[in-house]
Amino acid sequence: MKKDGRAGTIHKAYWKSAIWLMAGISLLTLFAMQIWSLQVKVEHICIGVVFSLLFSICFTLLLNKMEGNGGANAMRVFLAYATARLLSALAVIASFMALTGQRGRQMMPFVLLFATYFILLDALDAAYMVKVMKVQQQEE
Repeated sequence: MKKDGRAGTIHKAYWKSAIWLMAGISLLTLFAMQIWSLQVKVEHICIGVVFSLLFSICFTLLLNKMEGNGGANAMRVFLAYATARLLSALAVIASFMALTGQRGRQMMPFVLLFATYFILLDALDAAYMVKVMKVQQQEE
C-alpha cells in the first residue's frame, strides 16, 4: 500500500482509538469502584492496561507494516497475532492466579475486567483489520 492518503493513516487512527478505549475503560472502572464499591483493585486495572498497551503497540506496528508492504499475507499475520494475544491473555490470568493464590470467585473481579479490556480491544483490532483489507481491495 502507498503511504499517502488514507492508507498511510490507519495505524495512527488505530493507536489513537486504542488509547482512548483503554482510558475510557479505566475511567469507567474507577468511577464504578467509587459508586458501587466494586471489588476491583487498582492492580487489576494496571495489569489490563499494560497488557492492552503492549499488544496495541504490536498491532500498530503490524498495521504499519501491512500498509507499507502491500499487505501480502495480511490475514495470516492477523490470525497469528490474535492467537498470540489469546495465549498471552491466558498466561496472564494463570500467572495472576498462581502469584496471588486466588481461586474461583476470588478471581472474578480481575477476570471480568481483564476480559473487558481484551474483548473490546479485540473488536477494535478486527475493525481496523477490516479497514486495511478494504483499502487493499480498492488498490487491486
